[in-house]
Amino acid sequence: MKKGDVGAILFLVAFACAVVFFPWTVTFTGKVELGKLSQGFDNFGKFTAHFPYLMGFFKVGLLATFGEMLKVRMKTGSWKVPSLIARFIVWGIVGLLFTFVFAMFAKGVGALIGTPFWFGRMTLKPNFWDNLLFAFSTSFWQNVIFAYPMMLGHEWCNEVINRKRFVGGAEFLEKLNKPVWGSFIPKTIIFFWIPAHTVTFLLPPDYRVLMSAVLSLVLGAILTFRSGK
Repeated sequence: MKKGDVGAILFLVAFACAVVFFPWTVTFTGKVELGKLSQGFDNFGKFTAHFPYLMGFFKVGLLATFGEMLKVRMKTGSWKVPSLIARFIVWGIVGLLFTFVFAMFAKGVGALIGTPFWFGRMTLKPNFWDNLLFAFSTSFWQNVIFAYPMMLGHEWCNEVINRKRFVGGAEFLEKLNKPVWGSFIPKTIIFFWIPAHTVTFLLPPDYRVLMSAVLSLVLGAILTFRSGK
């Protein structure tokens, strides 16, 4: 085990502790104050509800960047990733998008369930199957509409960072790994991301972006995948 491996383990432990023992909370009046560490997870939810974009930026930024570092470690044996700050900022912006898009699709699809636009029903006291229908429907439409363009946009940002210059659309598309983007990525959306985000949308709204941040660790590894076969 290398020093970087120890640092990676400590980072994950520190992140988990920061969530479980989150020290700050938000009162009904909107005031930020120190809360009880024994209620850290509840504090985390309240703080996220009050500052959704701030929390989305850092949760996804930190975990997804770690996912890229993990992929490099698996491929090269080193944790060193060039232009790490730039990659963190890009992932943080993706976190902002996650925050908005999760709420938008949850509200939008939820409003369509039980209408001529989408099947099912939404009752005042939904049972598990009602919640499962909502979660699957939201995950399905979010991934069908948003996932692939977001991944492609992130890949373009990676190319700009790697080449340290603006990359035009034709040049970018020409260099894309055709098997990965034509087959592998669509399969991950169907067989991994739709089921994974179905679980995500079964969670309370304040914890959905946290779940997406955990999943983005996997997403960071997928988007840095390069097949030489």
